[in-house]
This record gives sequence, C-alpha cells and structure tokens, in this order.
Amino acid sequence: MCFSAEASFIVGSVLLVTGAATVQKVAHKKDLPLALIPLIFAAQQLVEGFLWLALTNDSASQSPHYWLSNIYGIFVGIIWPLFAPFAIYCTETSHLRRKIIASIGVAGFALAIYTIIGIAAQPITAEIVHHSIRYEHDVKGHQIVIVLYLLATCVPFIFTSYKHLYVTGFVITGGFFVSYFTFQQTFASVWCFFAAIASSLIYFHFVHRIKDPLLSLPNR
Repeated sequence: MCFSAEASFIVGSVLLVTGAATVQKVAHKKDLPLALIPLIFAAQQLVEGFLWLALTNDSASQSPHYWLSNIYGIFVGIIWPLFAPFAIYCTETSHLRRKIIASIGVAGFALAIYTIIGIAAQPITAEIVHHSIRYEHDVKGHQIVIVLYLLATCVPFIFTSYKHLYVTGFVITGGFFVSYFTFQQTFASVWCFFAAIASSLIYFHFVHRIKDPLLSLPNR
C-alpha cells in the first residue's frame, strides 16, 4: 500500500472540513472534546504531509525532519493516550461507564508520561520504508506499551453508551490490529492514517446520538 504527502494532505484537508462540521453540531460544552478529535487528526495528518516533503527533499538540513518527527510523536504517544479517554469520559452519561473510562485514562496518563521521558532522552527519527514512514524510537517493554496504547486509545470508544462511537471504536481497533501485524515497521504512521479516516464517523454520532450500548453494564 502506498502512502504519500498527497495522501496525508488530502485526508488532513477533508478532516478539517469534517471536523468543522462536527464542531458545529455540538450542543453542550462537555461534548466539545469529542467533536475536536477529527480536527486534531487533521493537524496530525498535515504534520505528516510536511514530514513526507522534508524526507523526500534533497536538502542536507535535518532540522525539519527532527521537529516534524517529534511533533508527530507527541500526537501519537502523548496527545491520543490522554485525549481519547478524556473525550469519551466527558460525553458519557453513565456513572459506571465513566468510572471505567476514567480508570482507562490512568493507563493513558502513565503512557503519556513514559513517552515524554522517552522523547526527552531519545528524540524520534523518521525514514521512508516501503512507501510509508517509519518512526524510529527505542521503546522498552514494547509489548506492554502496545497493550496500554490499545487500551487507552481504542477501548474507551467501545465502553461508551453511544452506538456510533462504539462502531468508531471497532473500526479503529480493527485498523490497529491490521496495521500492527501487516505494517509492523511503519505501524505508527499506517494506523494513525486509518484512525484519522475513521474519526470522521464521529460526525454521525452528533447527527444521530443513538444510545445503544454494545456492552451491558448495571444501570448506575
């Protein structure tokens, strides 16, 4: 599968429009973090688009590579583990589900702190591998980190009471596993690309707001 600067810019631009339309549908302030997700993904894809340009440029300067790679790493390893549980927590109305999502948020917070320390100690580098971008960073306890990342970024959507959000959760979770096992070297880039596209489904949540929980929990 071939990715490119053009693909990142197209997805980023489409998400800017979708994200703006989603924000327009917000009726309560507590739902704003959720509505901002497509816009944040838009910013992330635009950053990667510029990174593509920097990596394919013959210029000897490494400065753009450095900054863009690490900004992208901040999106992946800090913003999403923190923001995904927070956004779902804000929009959820079930007390028990909010407690579960808050517990997941603790894992996301720990992962974000781990990433901050890791980037400070060893900045991220990037290179093009098989038409995708590989982000190089030494991660100790890789398998544990991957499980925590899946927990923090995907599982909160599945625990929500709202149909279109858990559908979104299944799409991004499916993309997570496909990307991890099929594009392991370039997982961070490929999964975020598909998760960005899937984030457009959040718009339908704000249009329909169907309460139909996938997981049955006690009414609390």
